[in-house]
Amino acid sequence: MLPGLLVTLLAGILGGSVLLPLKFMTRWPFQNSWAVYSFWAYFAMPWVVAFATVPNLLSVYTQVSMSTMVICALCGMGWGIAVVLFGISVHLVGLSLASAIIYGASVAIGSLAPLILSYADKLATTQGKIIIVANAIMVTGIVLCALAGKKRDEAKGAPEASESEKGMSQAPARFAKGLSAAVAAAILSSLFNIALAYGGEFNRLAEANGANPINAANAQWAFTVTFGFLPNLLVSLVRLSQENLWPVYRQETALSHWLWPPLMGLMWIGGTAIYGSGASLLGPLGPVIGWPVYMSTMIILGNFWGWIMKEWSRAPSVALRLLMSGIAVQVLAISMLSFANR
Repeated sequence: MLPGLLVTLLAGILGGSVLLPLKFMTRWPFQNSWAVYSFWAYFAMPWVVAFATVPNLLSVYTQVSMSTMVICALCGMGWGIAVVLFGISVHLVGLSLASAIIYGASVAIGSLAPLILSYADKLATTQGKIIIVANAIMVTGIVLCALAGKKRDEAKGAPEASESEKGMSQAPARFAKGLSAAVAAAILSSLFNIALAYGGEFNRLAEANGANPINAANAQWAFTVTFGFLPNLLVSLVRLSQENLWPVYRQETALSHWLWPPLMGLMWIGGTAIYGSGASLLGPLGPVIGWPVYMSTMIILGNFWGWIMKEWSRAPSVALRLLMSGIAVQVLAISMLSFANR
């Protein structure tokens, strides 16, 4: 189990750092940055990695049952909508708060859903009861983080300090929109882990075609996240056209704005692929055990980077106490989930 946990931790470190470069792409409007990032992260890089690590990849897809493909495609599309909402929430309420809400709720749903769908008989056991209590504690942590963000935004003169967000309104309506987007993203993002729980057929066929067991999940990720890319593509095309942002790409800009997105995409699919490998190494309950560890690591990293970027530098002390309490409660719940799933 230890190798699986270490691999999953590495995946969380990569996943929790993916969106940080958006803070440095200040010469582009947010939508321009997100459009290029989503292309690399949710379309180009997954296929590059899949073709590089899974022999006879296209043959694998011809052998997968239609029911498995439909389930993974629908989960991918729902998760893609969550990604769009995640980007919106980060833009509206900041990396720390968005990460806390989305990752926290996703842990609760993503850990419990596979258990109910595949191991319902365990719900009446001591293990199942601990998982249910841990999920209730997780919701408490989410509420505390939401209250922290509300207190921060109500305080006069407390806009986030990152250069890309200076001057942006911190009105209650803005916070409400960001919070709504974060909660919806949290619910839909759990579909990603459900796809992993249902997509074992991809892995078995990839191994039968010569893939290393550690890399077998890459065949599923390329397929699933392609459907997740579709909502991102649609929203990006609409927003870029409505706001007349296409000319931004033709303007002279920093080379880093073109180099960051491929790196972010590689980090994202790298973390995703590593998580799939870690879940496989954890055994049959891998999606239930690995998901809390993976997401908790991203919660910690997301808040660490948000703190470094001074998102909370002007927040009142009560907001900081609520945020720290919310994170601590979520980490406690995640620890309980990990203990219960041993």
